[in-house]
Amino acid sequence: MSFGNELKAAREALSLTIQDVAGRTKIRGDYLRALEAENFSGLPERTFTRSYLQSYARQLQLDPAPMLRDFDRLLPLLVEQVNRPKPTVRKESAGARGGRRSSGLVGGLLGGLLLLGVAGYFGYSAWQSRSTVSAAAQNSPVALPSTQLVRFSLNSTPSGALVYVDNHYLGATPVSGIPLDARQKAELRVEYGGRQTYRASLDLQQDRTLNVTLPPLTAAQIATQAAASKAAAAKATAASAAPAQTGTPSAGTSVPGTQAATVQNPAASQAAPTPPVPATGQSATTAPTEGVRLTWAGAAWTRVTSATGQVLYEGIPAAGTSKDFPSGVAVRTGSAGMVTALVSGGQPQKLGGAGEVVTRRF
Repeated sequence: MSFGNELKAAREALSLTIQDVAGRTKIRGDYLRALEAENFSGLPERTFTRSYLQSYARQLQLDPAPMLRDFDRLLPLLVEQVNRPKPTVRKESAGARGGRRSSGLVGGLLGGLLLLGVAGYFGYSAWQSRSTVSAAAQNSPVALPSTQLVRFSLNSTPSGALVYVDNHYLGATPVSGIPLDARQKAELRVEYGGRQTYRASLDLQQDRTLNVTLPPLTAAQIATQAAASKAAAAKATAASAAPAQTGTPSAGTSVPGTQAATVQNPAASQAAPTPPVPATGQSATTAPTEGVRLTWAGAAWTRVTSATGQVLYEGIPAAGTSKDFPSGVAVRTGSAGMVTALVSGGQPQKLGGAGEVVTRRF
């Protein structure tokens, strides 16, 4: 497989678009497309193109060395040979003057002057050559990476935790040697169903390797999450029932104080709670026109994130709750048997078994 096809296959396997990679690498989208197509006419100078190929491969968690070898084979470096004329020494023959020979002193003096002239000529040529090379080096563009990359690795106890840096999903632990843009401050988040979430600010100006332990949620934390979920469900139920309570009572049936007590006392409305919508109800089985609909048959901690890593929902919904999300989301739940997914045009499907921790993308 050529390096262009390998880049495209790796990008699509990570569910990334050209725009996603361009935003992370700061490389123009048309350059990335040209690299995948191995269209060298649509790319800048060779030095810059080679640097872009290396950054693109690292962003996709690929080894850039084999791709650079393929690149060098397809587009070899042209070595310019500068042919400088070799200096020639013009030999002048001394003519005989009247049959008289030059004396030994005069001949030695002329030979010394000739040697000094030749040495001076070569010295001047060498100095001029160094000056030319130095000027060319100063005027030639130097390919510098637009962003310095550092390597980030993380291990967790237990393993399989989700790792996010600045809300970008890096993968499940252990993660090793992930290339990231160097920066002074980054926000790290590590999470695992039923465990306490780890959050920290990192200095990513050099390579980092971390080991994180995620302790189980305490009983108080579980109770707090369950209470928050129930409160949100009760609030939603009260909001949907509010228009029915604003009607005018029938003549002769109102008792002073009765209506006010019914509206102001939430406990009265909770005495006969509305039964949860079963998984076989119309709202739970009718697939949405677009995206995915999640339905909870029981309590199950769930987090839904977008393709860019943004958290769209996190909590423990009440039984019978259904929520719609756009396509491309990642769903992680602590009890997959309690969650059913409906994708547009598809059939209801459970995410897994009861108590099973899974991550699915729709």
